[in-house]
Amino acid sequence: MARKVKNINNDYTKQNRIKVKSSRVVRKRMSVFGGVLVAILLFLTILLIVQLQQNKELKQAQDAKTEELARLKDKEIALKEKLKQLNNKEYITKIARSEYFLSNDGEIIFKIPDEDNGKKADEE
Repeated sequence: MARKVKNINNDYTKQNRIKVKSSRVVRKRMSVFGGVLVAILLFLTILLIVQLQQNKELKQAQDAKTEELARLKDKEIALKEKLKQLNNKEYITKIARSEYFLSNDGEIIFKIPDEDNGKKADEE
């Protein structure tokens, strides 16, 4: 007992078919545009993460260079001070007398042994 089903071709059924087709088209369009939107958001998120990582690395490098700059400035100040001292005649005379045992005319230099050297000689 097979029954044959016939479609009624009136205005109401035509409008329902059009609504169903249009809702399918809308769903497909929404899924395509939604997928594109998700892909763009994913790309931008990855780009943001990469940029944040690069900024962090560059900040660390900048901090290291800043510390090195401060250290080099301190060294420069010390070297300038030493240069000033080396241009001072009194300082040069003091160094020449203490380290190289230079003397003026008529002076006699006596070297006194250090206490550490005397103790070592006694122990031997």
